[in-house]
Amino acid sequence: MYYAAINANLSPGDGKGQWQGGAICGQCFNVTVLTSTGTKQVVVRIMDECPDDNCGIDLGGSAPGVVMSDGSGRYQGAWQAVSCAGHPEVSDGAPSIFVKDGSSSGWSVIQVRNPVMAVSEIDWVNQSDSTQSGTLAPASGINNYFSVPTSVLQANATFELTVHYVDGSTATVPLTSTQLGQASTGYLLN
Repeated sequence: MYYAAINANLSPGDGKGQWQGGAICGQCFNVTVLTSTGTKQVVVRIMDECPDDNCGIDLGGSAPGVVMSDGSGRYQGAWQAVSCAGHPEVSDGAPSIFVKDGSSSGWSVIQVRNPVMAVSEIDWVNQSDSTQSGTLAPASGINNYFSVPTSVLQANATFELTVHYVDGSTATVPLTSTQLGQASTGYLLN
């Protein structure tokens, strides 16, 4: 119910804003807004990049109603990254791995849904042969998804996936090669 888009550019088209190709997607921010009645705050989850170059953070869902006491429009304010834990208004479920529509045993990309913080990387290790391990690369051309290597998809094995958040915390889930290629499915993180 409380979400936002964030700046993709600092100057038109430079790509140097906080969005960073979707790397900040999922991060929560405490937004402070200056209104005629004083400051107001709301916690939101970043879900998208702003559609224009004049955006700082663009509130969506029910969040604008919490802070925009002077009507809709642009406000002066600031925002700071915070954990999403303890803020049920920014989540539609527990943190999980989602396998994208169209994924299969030959190609798959995954996303962390409802993370506690932005995801810095996802590591994998074969549970029966720990020498087989690696880090998932960001998916090319698909913001906030990670590519699963074909060797993992076709290994007929179980892998421990470790999600690393930007604050240094982690979450894990064991998934089989088959599960990692099963489109439109989700798996809860521990």
